[in-house]
Amino acid sequence: MQDELDKLEAGFRRISPGAVPAELMDRLRAVEAEIRPARPQVRPAPPWAHLLALWRGLRVAVPAAAVVLLAWCAWHPAGAPGPARLSPPGSSGIKASTVQVGHSLVASFDTVAQVPGGDPVRFRCRAWQDDVVIHDGAHGVEVSQSTPRLEIVPVRFETY
Repeated sequence: MQDELDKLEAGFRRISPGAVPAELMDRLRAVEAEIRPARPQVRPAPPWAHLLALWRGLRVAVPAAAVVLLAWCAWHPAGAPGPARLSPPGSSGIKASTVQVGHSLVASFDTVAQVPGGDPVRFRCRAWQDDVVIHDGAHGVEVSQSTPRLEIVPVRFETY
């Protein structure tokens, strides 16, 4: 069987293809001319295209600026000691006569979420308000600072 197929293929290789009829070639050339587009027309950009380009640029620039700002804040914390400042003669700065430190629970709630593996996990969330008040009775100065704090604790469900 293989010998017969080889002989058939050898015979096909010896045969040259026939000429394409002129009528078919004319029809193909006519269709090709209709399909080929004319020169593309350049339309002016709409007036809002510049705003769209600006929006796309801001979508990248704003998060990048936030990352740079966070990195700068990490390297230069607000409470870090800076260069020594000279105080005027005779001033001794603030000396705290009383310091009050406290915290209060603002909100507490539980929520359930699924981890990427599909397992449910319960989270206990608490919002706190930390307060620090410093009094200087000698100068009559009171410094107060409040800082919000969020505490999230994952609590796994027991599955059997």
